[in-house]
Amino acid sequence: MKTTLLILLVSMSSLLTACSNASGGVNKGLVGAATGGILGSIVGDRLLKSNNNNGSSSSSSTTGGTTTTSSSSGGSGGGLSSHAGLISGAVAGYAAGAISDSMAQNEVKQKYLDGYNKGRSDAIKDLYWLKRDAERPSSGDGVQRRYYEVPVPEHVTTDGVLVEPRKVVIEVVE
Repeated sequence: MKTTLLILLVSMSSLLTACSNASGGVNKGLVGAATGGILGSIVGDRLLKSNNNNGSSSSSSTTGGTTTTSSSSGGSGGGLSSHAGLISGAVAGYAAGAISDSMAQNEVKQKYLDGYNKGRSDAIKDLYWLKRDAERPSSGDGVQRRYYEVPVPEHVTTDGVLVEPRKVVIEVVE
């Protein structure tokens, strides 16, 4: 019975590696549960059996000339107590798999955000260089630009505003 259960768990754990989660990767929670169940079955059940064999008890009673002897062992009844190692191993394996799965998902999200921010930065740099090149005057069309600084004296405009003296740069295209 124990070997068939063990063979069944090994075959199920090999099939569970093909299961995938929503992001397309292997669901480590299921694989961890199967692996933990196998390890729990092997290690935990042997430890529980050795504890139960040490704790077995026997009693005898005599009534009217007939002697009755009974012995009890904690793990021979079957049910959940006989597979406590299997169950605890599966739970521990699932918990470990779920934790590693969530850590992997957080790592994927962080890498996505890093790549997204780098892409935004590159797009802004590309826009800057395109704008700079578009505003740069072309030198191959034979047009010459010259800049002259002209002093403007202090004067009063027609609407009565006093303008202070200053210098103005004038572009001349030839």
